[in-house]
Amino acid sequence: MSVVRGLLAAALFCLAAAAAAPAVGEDAAIRPLSSFPRERITIETRSARRHVFDAWRADTDETRAQGLMFVKSLRPDQAMIFVYSPAQYVAMWMKNTLIPLDMLFVDGGGCVITVHKLARPGSLDEIQSDGPVSLVVELAGGTASNLGIGRGDRVTRPEIGWPRDQTPCSAPR
Repeated sequence: MSVVRGLLAAALFCLAAAAAAPAVGEDAAIRPLSSFPRERITIETRSARRHVFDAWRADTDETRAQGLMFVKSLRPDQAMIFVYSPAQYVAMWMKNTLIPLDMLFVDGGGCVITVHKLARPGSLDEIQSDGPVSLVVELAGGTASNLGIGRGDRVTRPEIGWPRDQTPCSAPR
């Protein structure tokens, strides 16, 4: 339990430091999405369906800080992935985000461990993972419900053969 408290204290410290830092768009230039790396991801549901998404990849502090801020629309087949190495507890928010999003928190084995549907545009409320994650996948709001995507499904990054270990995901609780 003390490890969890330590991690939470560290997360709160990081959030406080981030709040004191200039926001993306105030002193830093907003990068166009076309400058983000892209790749295809798949989401394999427990009902044996496979959905393919064209994803922008945020894998640096700069790109993770910006994410989908100021984006006015997102097609149902588009996504943003936030890559974390090593896996870690993650908290997201919707500051400067103009559209509702579904967020999938994905562990190192590619298993969806948390789903947050229809995150509210502009909200500063924290949206937290329920454990250490290697990916956060953001989809257009409503996509998870429309496609039946949920906890226990698997996200893959076929172009890099991720995840390497494809141990079955546990059933949702």
